Amino acid sequence: MPKQITTPLPEVVDRYTIARLKLERLDDTQIDVDSMKEEIEYYKSGIDFENEKLSELSNELYVVNGRIWDTESSIRMGLDKEMSLDEVGRRALRVRDLNRIRMKVKNDIIDLTGNGFKDCKMNYAGSDE
Repeated sequence: MPKQITTPLPEVVDRYTIARLKLERLDDTQIDVDSMKEEIEYYKSGIDFENEKLSELSNELYVVNGRIWDTESSIRMGLDKEMSLDEVGRRALRVRDLNRIRMKVKNDIIDLTGNGFKDCKMNYAGSDE
């Protein structure tokens, strides 16, 4: 029988921030609002917001996930056909850079709490990981 695996804290915080963004940015025809609120509360219950540094890192993750959402939004809505390939490429590179920031914040949560496994991206010359 497989072992039940606990979700590492950086992933809980990441999922919490993404669920908040979904609730704030999608309308009730796109999501089940009650279910999304329940999901947010579930993730929130696993985060110690009394820890000021963890709360700050959660806010940083919320901001970067919002920026990723904004950068990808036109592509996700199928409007990329109206963009030049240069613009699609610029957005892809921006998402890559934002994901590096996202990864750093999640790694900072690990450094703070000791909970989770550090992430690193391979084969990127600009990476400091």
